[in-house]
Amino acid sequence: MERRPTWAERKFNFVYPTWMTADFAERLRGVVPRVQSLAEGLSDEAAHEKHDGTWSIAQNIGHLADLEALWFERLDDLRHGRPTHTPADPARFQRAAELHVGCSLSSIIAELHERRTKLVNALLEAADSLHAATAYHERLQCPMRLVDCAQFAAEHDDHHLLRIRELCHL
Repeated sequence: MERRPTWAERKFNFVYPTWMTADFAERLRGVVPRVQSLAEGLSDEAAHEKHDGTWSIAQNIGHLADLEALWFERLDDLRHGRPTHTPADPARFQRAAELHVGCSLSSIIAELHERRTKLVNALLEAADSLHAATAYHERLQCPMRLVDCAQFAAEHDDHHLLRIRELCHL
């Protein structure tokens, strides 16, 4: 199989109608059970094991929880009519990933669950004006609506779930 691009190399086509926000919200809601299934039977020690200097399983899961803050910042960008979306700061997320070292896997998953529930609710309760709003995503060089933000977040989940699955099989 062809090498999968890094997240920063990925490109997206944002073509879905706004009513599909609920579809992406359902995918986003499903990340916690998917993570739980992958982590079932893993010890905290195994979850924190690093391979080739990359993030551990626990850090990948923690990263998904950490990103909820960015997803909410981007919802605020739309809500407040800002012209551009808040950019991701890799250094911010690297620092946050280090905070998960030593935390129990169950507490990291619980944190993801709590934060993700809030995001899903915000998407499902969004006003029509929020669905119509756009802001420019500088890295992707395109405008993004709420449905596009939801798609982007769901794709990001899948990117990390694939990595977690790989790490579970090492």
